[in-house]
Amino acid sequence: MKKPIEVFLRHCYYSKLQELPDRTRPDWFNKIKVFENFKNTLDPDLINYTIIYDEFYGGIEKTFLAREKNVEVINHGSECESFLSTLDIVQSRNFDDDQIIYFLEDDYLHRPSWCDVLLEGFTVDNASYVTLYDFDFFIAKGFLSEIFFTQSTHWRATPATTNTYACRYKTLLEDLDVHKKYSSEKAIKEKDGFHFSRDYDKFWELKNYERFLISTLPGWSTHCDFNHLSPIIDWEKILNETYSITSDNNEKTFNYS
Repeated sequence: MKKPIEVFLRHCYYSKLQELPDRTRPDWFNKIKVFENFKNTLDPDLINYTIIYDEFYGGIEKTFLAREKNVEVINHGSECESFLSTLDIVQSRNFDDDQIIYFLEDDYLHRPSWCDVLLEGFTVDNASYVTLYDFDFFIAKGFLSEIFFTQSTHWRATPATTNTYACRYKTLLEDLDVHKKYSSEKAIKEKDGFHFSRDYDKFWELKNYERFLISTLPGWSTHCDFNHLSPIIDWEKILNETYSITSDNNEKTFNYS
């Protein structure tokens, strides 16, 4: 059944990017809890979701995703290639032009009602891309931003974000070459295994084509990176309030937290 939002949630058994010196997890971070937060805060009347699982470092049967439905298994081991495969999977679905596609990485936490807020973002004039992540990198950096508001929140125009964002399917197809370019020939390839998209850079280029990105103020989601949490919100409290323990969750774990 068609629903307004199609989520493509990328998971992996292990990510080499966690070994980079600038990557630090909050003490409260736990992938099982983050996944439960996603499921417990989504509105099933508004979204369908597909899990894209990269099995390069370990099979899905070893994880808490083993009994999940709607899983597409890939085998790459790098963020770039997993994102490119996700683009291929999305394109193969042949959605209607107005379908909202939400690309989501596996270390993002959400506040309740985020589905409604995401839909509100697409009512803002000239917003081609929407993120719920109030990325602190652009705070007090001298960027001039327009401010908007919808029923639930304020929004600001923002220069760029991570590879967790939403757009309409028509927009994605029109901008597909740009999305692919920054995960292939313009990707960051520091050394073997450390391949990841220049996601910030691609939004700077998209802005040249009058593709504008907006984000909520404060954030309705956060990247679980200690150095770049969405400000103001007590994310540990959100995690604890939206996590429900089940016996199945305790049976399956990832090999890192």
